Amino acid sequence: MFAASLAPALALALLASADAAPALCAPAAQLLELADCPDLGPGAYRAQYAAAALPPVLPDLPLADLPRPAKALSETYARVVTPDAPLFTTPEDAAAGLAVRTLGRGFVFVQLVEAATAGDLPLYRVHSGEYIRAADLELVEPTSFQGVQFTERPAGSFGWLVATVRPSPAPGVPAPKEVRRLARYRVVQIFGTVRVGAWNWYLIGPGQWVEQRAVSVVTFHPPPAGVSGDWVQVNLYEQNLVAYEGDQPVYATLVSSGLDKWATEPGLFQVYARLRADRMRGAYAPDKSDYYYLEAVPYVLYFDGDRALHGEYWHDRLGFKRSHGCVNLAPLDARWLYNWAGLGTQVWVFDPSQAGGANAEAAAIGP
Repeated sequence: MFAASLAPALALALLASADAAPALCAPAAQLLELADCPDLGPGAYRAQYAAAALPPVLPDLPLADLPRPAKALSETYARVVTPDAPLFTTPEDAAAGLAVRTLGRGFVFVQLVEAATAGDLPLYRVHSGEYIRAADLELVEPTSFQGVQFTERPAGSFGWLVATVRPSPAPGVPAPKEVRRLARYRVVQIFGTVRVGAWNWYLIGPGQWVEQRAVSVVTFHPPPAGVSGDWVQVNLYEQNLVAYEGDQPVYATLVSSGLDKWATEPGLFQVYARLRADRMRGAYAPDKSDYYYLEAVPYVLYFDGDRALHGEYWHDRLGFKRSHGCVNLAPLDARWLYNWAGLGTQVWVFDPSQAGGANAEAAAIGP
């Protein structure tokens, strides 16, 4: 029984971490099998815990080997760290201080085409063909993260850790400090789920439980009504994406969709434009405090107005909302998707935490 297998310290930790109404038994009490605890509400904890068991042999996910280039992108990028950094038509103009325009203030990035000098002044020629002072820049390194390609449909649940965490010995229990941390972006399989308070806890290995907020879980769905052939599923709650060929998932990865102020809208859409690279800029706040200017955004698939699936080189926070409404992907994932998806590929964006969620008929959402 659980009571016999729990060390006293663990039982005390469970009791200390329990969050339940006074009239119901806390998870810790359920594990200790108190006679007065019903199998209702928090009482379901014991049954969930008992059902969460590892298989005798841990299965491998059916994943294909993907090529790993030395660099995620062949291009070089930099953040402009000087507000209103000037651009120059020629190196000579830069030496003379004759700016043709400025890049403004905000979230500004450029693609560096080649290094140049004007006397002893280091410069770069950027994607627009103009020149910028090297002192106004800070080089950035795009994330090397990449999702997974399937050789067949996975039989069980899996996802990625979106935070570096120490796994806990039981659901809802703080992890001992001596437990080794598991790295962010690690692929994990999910063998059981137990609810503690407002969050699920996932069993990912022997004696390894991780809270829901640290995991992006991949869920598979049938094609939306009227969809056939290749299509893409974007889960706004879990912040991940699955590419399908018919009803078979072929690729999955993490994304970063729009922040709440500039949300990515749920719906059923189609890819209507494909661009190997595109410049993106804009500002939506009245004071333009959210101004952004992004040169040569790679592997762009527009699907909903100015919203697109595209690669990003300016952050490494995949698995969390981050954008002005587009769906950001790691460069390696964006390249795979760009090469796979054609014009007309359907894109189903949904949020299972909202009313209707993943069960809403795509036909009701409308194209």
